[in-house]
Amino acid sequence: MQDNNQPFRDHISRALSLALEPVASVRAGWEGGSAAFDAVDAYSDLDLNFIVDDECSLEGLYDTAERALAEVSRVTVVHSMPPGRYYKLSEGGEFLFVDLCFFREGASDHPLEVERHGVARPLFDKGDWLRAKPLDRAALDAKRQARYRELQDWFVVSQSFVRKAILRGREVEALASFWSYTLRPLAELLRMRFCPVRWDFGGMRYLDRDLPSDVYAEFSALVFVRDLPDLESKLGAAAAWGTRLLRELDGGAPSGRAADVRFRISEPTVLDQSHPASASEK
Repeated sequence: MQDNNQPFRDHISRALSLALEPVASVRAGWEGGSAAFDAVDAYSDLDLNFIVDDECSLEGLYDTAERALAEVSRVTVVHSMPPGRYYKLSEGGEFLFVDLCFFREGASDHPLEVERHGVARPLFDKGDWLRAKPLDRAALDAKRQARYRELQDWFVVSQSFVRKAILRGREVEALASFWSYTLRPLAELLRMRFCPVRWDFGGMRYLDRDLPSDVYAEFSALVFVRDLPDLESKLGAAAAWGTRLLRELDGGAPSGRAADVRFRISEPTVLDQSHPASASEK
């Protein structure tokens, strides 16, 4: 879909660049998000990121940015959501949000790995700050393997939460449990299988980019549920699919559609107990 908002998006980017580039503590700025994947459409946010000095006041920078935004259009909503803030502008229409983030220069969280975040679109660069960041594959693999081990222990047995809600006739609880204990972990396993470099990216978001089209269609068919009998049927299919993926990702014999295993788990790691839908929830 064509983005008819592009002139307004460009106006915002220019205004923030003009306001922030002269600030000595600001090192570089770039547009990320959908633009980094050449996927901007009429519904895309405007993701603007800046690398800044380790000691500068972030509140001061947000104040500067907000004054610049106000010159473009009246700011109607400001919502903080780490690592940045969302801004809604009166002239931005229903869908446009400005997602503004400042990253400390000494921090390791600059989203500049091309494999995960796409190709940054520079606004300005006072040094070589926007060079592509090497992907720390060892750290990513360790995190992914830890989550895999947790799912290996937890995915199959946790389906009982969905099953007992179905048997009790509790439609809302059953559907919520299906999303928490079945669909979300299944999406993670599918990403581990088909797009391991982005296995933890966005929950259900961007699955259409990260999965083969036929796999995405199969997953989508599980998401939309008519009633409890339909949910019970889809629970069985989703649980079986997840079980096959767990076996495949552990280097077992492939079954079903996934035949060429993308990565193999090697050694056990400490479980990530902070992950949503872990045993601590129940």
